[in-house]
Amino acid sequence: MSASPGTRPNGFAAASAAVIGFFAAAVLPRATWPLIDGDVWWHIRAGEEVLRTGRIPNVDTWSVVGAGRPWTSQDWLANVILALGERMGAWGETALSFLFGALTLLAFWILWRAIAIRLPTIGWASRVVWLSFGLLLAGPVMGVRVQVLDLLMATGVVWILWRYQLDPRPRWLVALPLIAALWANLHAGWVLLFLLSGAVLVGEAVDRVLRREPAGQPPLTWPQLGSLAVAILASAAALALNPNGVALYAYPFDTVGITALNRYVMEWFPADLGSIFGWLLLGFVVVGVLPVFIFARHRLRTSDALILVGLTLMAWQAIRFLLIVGPIGGAIVAVVLSPVISASRFGRATAGILARLARPAGGTRGRVNAALAGVLLVLGIGVALLRTSPPAQSAEIARVLPAGAVVWMDANDPGSRIFNRYEWGGYIGEHRPQQPIFMDGRADVYGDALLQMYVGIIGLHGDPQVTLDRYGIDYAVFPPDTPLAGWFDASAAWKRVYLDPTAGIWVRR
Repeated sequence: MSASPGTRPNGFAAASAAVIGFFAAAVLPRATWPLIDGDVWWHIRAGEEVLRTGRIPNVDTWSVVGAGRPWTSQDWLANVILALGERMGAWGETALSFLFGALTLLAFWILWRAIAIRLPTIGWASRVVWLSFGLLLAGPVMGVRVQVLDLLMATGVVWILWRYQLDPRPRWLVALPLIAALWANLHAGWVLLFLLSGAVLVGEAVDRVLRREPAGQPPLTWPQLGSLAVAILASAAALALNPNGVALYAYPFDTVGITALNRYVMEWFPADLGSIFGWLLLGFVVVGVLPVFIFARHRLRTSDALILVGLTLMAWQAIRFLLIVGPIGGAIVAVVLSPVISASRFGRATAGILARLARPAGGTRGRVNAALAGVLLVLGIGVALLRTSPPAQSAEIARVLPAGAVVWMDANDPGSRIFNRYEWGGYIGEHRPQQPIFMDGRADVYGDALLQMYVGIIGLHGDPQVTLDRYGIDYAVFPPDTPLAGWFDASAAWKRVYLDPTAGIWVRR
């Protein structure tokens, strides 16, 4: 018996179980990490300061080298969210892990819907496959990081732009300035809004001039492009709606100008073939980007090409952008390449199987599909919980951050002026706020000169003792088995008083 018009067939499709499995058993546990990123701890501390004082900090009072320097706290709202989570007690860190995992899942769901807007005929399997490639690429840089908010905001912008391209009514563009105002208070990744919308503006104009109609779809008209330009200008104006005012406009450019970042800070390293990140990016280029340009260029809007190439180049320059290019790049490849694959011999051979899997099944088969979906849902949540429960959090934090060293310092009070690893400054400062740290992950506070000085110390470019004396450092916390740790051990002026697999502590003799 067939279903009546306007009613949904009864039963549960195997495809539905696969989709639930993708989101619950793949995206959620991959995106739900313990709080092992060193920067998250200074974000928490900054949020606590806002909650305690009721004002946004604008001058550094935390560090030895940056005291008194201006601080553009452009991520104050994200910091407050993190601080509120940390205030929840023993399970607060687990709650933050799940929150950021859920935000990542939401970003993937937005892209899932956006792909269907651009290509209503696309099947479930194509979306699962290409977003899985995006998950594989972005997975190593996920976690409890404010950059996850950039991913969420960027996917929202993509959804709006793609909706406008197919349904060019100005009402869709109203959301862009609203997103810009929110983004300006969350993180400086708001630059992505202008890169994405600018690519659509330029790409559609190029297609209009060249009279291209990729996949039979006409580009935006000149009046429609004018409306988009106005929305972009309104978004730029909306950025000023933040506690830092117009100072926010210069922030991203000041940060990019810090050359020491790509020499020392891992997330700013290029994705070259000397790391797993480079091989992942190369795999995405070979499997997704190149086939789009070789086999599906007749379907490729110039705006999609600009976004795909631009984000890929950004990720090649700095691995932190893998978080953006993976999901959004995977969505673009799904839209452009999937119809070509579906029309191929392979696509025709598998179409029947995929269609059968997408049909709701009743009886025993339907119950099996539903049970499988339930198992995958419970499995995904369970794995995420096991990774981020309070005991698991403590163990992972102690493995990556100087948790044991902090306990020792609290008990023994080794001094008042510390030299610490850059990535550890946030953790140490959050747990020992009564003393200044040497520096933490706020690169914009310190600028290029101070970061270059730090890189020189840890790389033994000159005599570290000169700089340590200049700043009156009386104890140091640094990883063992590093050149600087060896220098401390060999120096007659320093004595090691603590050592575990993660950190060592040295005091002046």
